[in-house]
Amino acid sequence: MNFLVQASKHNPKLTTKPIFHLEMEGYKCKQLLIDLKVCHKMRNLVQLEIDAGGVAGARERFQNLVAHIVRFKHKKAVEVLAGSGDWGIDVLHGTLTTGSCLVWQAKYFMDGIRISERSQIDQSFQQLVKKSKEKSFRVDGWELCVPCILSTDAIAWWEKWNKKNTADTGIAIGLMCLTDIEEFLMIPQARYILRAFNLDERPDENVGERHVVNLPDGKAAEYDSSLFIRKLIAAGIVENMAAREQFFNAEIMHREIHDKGDPDEIEELDRLEKKIWSMWEPRFNAAIKSDNPERETRKVCFDLQLAIERMDKGTLDSPMVLASLVHKLGVMHQLADVCKVGWSPNFHEIAQES
Repeated sequence: MNFLVQASKHNPKLTTKPIFHLEMEGYKCKQLLIDLKVCHKMRNLVQLEIDAGGVAGARERFQNLVAHIVRFKHKKAVEVLAGSGDWGIDVLHGTLTTGSCLVWQAKYFMDGIRISERSQIDQSFQQLVKKSKEKSFRVDGWELCVPCILSTDAIAWWEKWNKKNTADTGIAIGLMCLTDIEEFLMIPQARYILRAFNLDERPDENVGERHVVNLPDGKAAEYDSSLFIRKLIAAGIVENMAAREQFFNAEIMHREIHDKGDPDEIEELDRLEKKIWSMWEPRFNAAIKSDNPERETRKVCFDLQLAIERMDKGTLDSPMVLASLVHKLGVMHQLADVCKVGWSPNFHEIAQES
């Protein structure tokens, strides 16, 4: 079982819970449950070794992967430079000078935990305990991270070793094994990590995107007087039913994210909006300075839509809010509706019209 440590003899009121309970705590039920239809199919972690050109490079990549997994929950966690001076710490959350810290130790053991691997694990842990006493910092939790499944013999050893060292040190000890890593990496919110480490077996599939809701009957007419529609019509864009559905879905996304209140998701949505706004501005400025501003500013809408399509899976990728292309185009219309963007030289004046 994989644990994010929250309890020790120094802080007995806190509890130790499985990582996925903590990761998803507070999410709405429909976002808490892992839907197999949107989970990613990932490559074997041996891909780390293939990409790195050998075991030595794979060790570094695995440590980096663990750091990204930890930072999904603990945004201020830092990866520690590998080497003899790392004090038995690969990933650190907390402080080494005041207060306390949580520590993750990454061991690239692909073939299990045998006698030699057990010795290395114990050595790393004892080094951490020694350094914590020498440097006067407190360790509340330590978690071993390995890309393998344990044998029954290894599980028996681990249980005894864990129990003894927890009793001796007061440090809560946890284990992140292959199953835990795979389960985490296959959730939609971890798509960006899967891709960054070349572990996504289906990188071009639109799996895990936010669901697109069909525009209800009668809803389209409600947007007739909306500013974003008036701007489109002023620019000569009279076929705008798709734009209405895009706006409708962006509004749903915005409401759901803000209702949930996750600061990281709210921040990512804000970044997405700013990116699209930033893409519009230079295009509009170039058009307004052209020989025919009326004609060229009308083209900005089409040009921006094409740019959003091109950058959908790149610059505009949104692994936490899971915005689809429809939602991103809807964000463009939301910006028009609050008069941040427009498609004609006088688009600010349109907002003042009744």
